[in-house]
Amino acid sequence: MRHRYLASLGALAGLLALISWTAGQTPATPNPTPAAKADPVLKTPWGDPDLQGVWFVLADVPLERSAANAGKQFLTDEEVAAADKQKGLNPGRNARSANGAQDVTGAYNAVFNSILKTGKRTSMIIDPPDGRIPPLVAGAQGGRGGRGGGGQAGPAQGGRGAAGNQNENPENIAQSPRCLGVQMQFLPLNTTFAQGTVMQIVQSPKSMGIYMEDDHAGGGNRVILMDGRPHLPANAKTVLGDSRGHWEANTLVVETTNFAQGFRGSNIETYRMIERFTRVDANNLRREITFDDPKTWTRPWTVLIEMGKTDDRRHMIFDSACHEGNYGMTGILAGARREEQAAKK
Repeated sequence: MRHRYLASLGALAGLLALISWTAGQTPATPNPTPAAKADPVLKTPWGDPDLQGVWFVLADVPLERSAANAGKQFLTDEEVAAADKQKGLNPGRNARSANGAQDVTGAYNAVFNSILKTGKRTSMIIDPPDGRIPPLVAGAQGGRGGRGGGGQAGPAQGGRGAAGNQNENPENIAQSPRCLGVQMQFLPLNTTFAQGTVMQIVQSPKSMGIYMEDDHAGGGNRVILMDGRPHLPANAKTVLGDSRGHWEANTLVVETTNFAQGFRGSNIETYRMIERFTRVDANNLRREITFDDPKTWTRPWTVLIEMGKTDDRRHMIFDSACHEGNYGMTGILAGARREEQAAKK
């Protein structure tokens, strides 16, 4: 028995020696680094990706790429710093203009302004790659106008009054000066006045609501139906359009049609807007918008708006009171009457 025990110990010692020798001859393999875990997708109680909350534009980015930045998708850190420094030199229009301007230059002080930091991207447009709105198709009447809400100036159909003067009566004046609420496409084209920069999303299983605040133009409430019903009949037009949504993985895809007014001269019968909302993580949201109208542009074009959020209890939306003391309308109409009188002389 003792001999068998000693033999067993000898065999075990030999095995340990072999393992030790083998390990010495074979390079040790380091433990692999665990793959970085992606942030879990936040879900609603019914299982859809959760996009709810107050979202705001993170940086000031121009709609189109300037000629100076042609072929350049991003600014350098030095260029961003220089642009931000230039904004710091802006006195915020606190004083009346010293150049004798007769219009409202200098009429607003800094309490109305919201100066965002310069974004690194040289254009909101990410497609086409040149960062520019595509050319118009032959015979199209597309324009370059539009405010933060993105709607073109003028009445519901984008036309003018009988005399060709858009400001001749209250019904022809653009929607924003009449304080009738935000217009689509709700783009942050003038971030200084916080136009198109903040929205709040609320979800339910079969619909979503998006409240949009657009400075003095007032707010607007979009309703996005998620139950698969078709769009309204083609003759049913609304200012915010008719929106239908569905999920593609974790991205909300919304198609909006039936607009009562065009965007930059688009044809309201053929124009549509496709949005993609993707929550990147707890505090970041991507909103991609594709504008498609074969009767206006030679190809669809897409913008990217990056938005962030904070604690909803700290980042609340305060509605703008536009109708109270709307002296702008009085001035616009008074000016139109003066022009008519001058034309008769």
